[in-house]
Amino acid sequence: MAQEQQTRPAQQSYAVLGPSLKVGAACGCAGFLFGGTSGILKGTTPFLFATAASIQTFALGTTFWACRSAILQTGFVAEQTPMDFVKASSLAGGVSGGLIAILTRGRRNVIPATLMWSVIGGVGQIGYARYSEGAMARKDLPKEDFWTRMAKRSWFPLKVLSDDEYAGMLREKMLKVDVEIAVLEDKIAALREQQTAVSGQADADPTP
Repeated sequence: MAQEQQTRPAQQSYAVLGPSLKVGAACGCAGFLFGGTSGILKGTTPFLFATAASIQTFALGTTFWACRSAILQTGFVAEQTPMDFVKASSLAGGVSGGLIAILTRGRRNVIPATLMWSVIGGVGQIGYARYSEGAMARKDLPKEDFWTRMAKRSWFPLKVLSDDEYAGMLREKMLKVDVEIAVLEDKIAALREQQTAVSGQADADPTP
């Protein structure tokens, strides 16, 4: 029993620390690329810019995800709602942004960084929730190939037809063909009658 009580906090710590380091590594890679690009555009040392940006983004991503995971595990015991995730992300964004600001930019930047990253965390969570809802809705829809999706565009010259629509189109074409055949048969019959009348008139007239 005592061993189980000792292993639970360790498991909870690993559940928070492991994903936080992964998020921090991803943020650090993105910060390295962004910092290197900024250094190249500014004409200064791109490697130093990339290194500084990667360290800051790694620390920010790791701290944000660790705070968010800890808040969700301890602050919301009941069933979590989407608004709980927004609150946790906003709070974690403010804490991590303020902490990194005080370590890297000084005390006067703590409040602006806290407010900014709180807004970024909340808005980002809302956007992710909207995207997840849309992805789940698209998952339930039947999969369509490229040409089917293109044919549903209003500007595309082709159109997707169902089996009933295609059968109806064939029936209309067959009906038009039958009408044209009937017209041709009437014309042929009229020409034959005219030819018969001309032949009969020629036989009736005496030759000079």
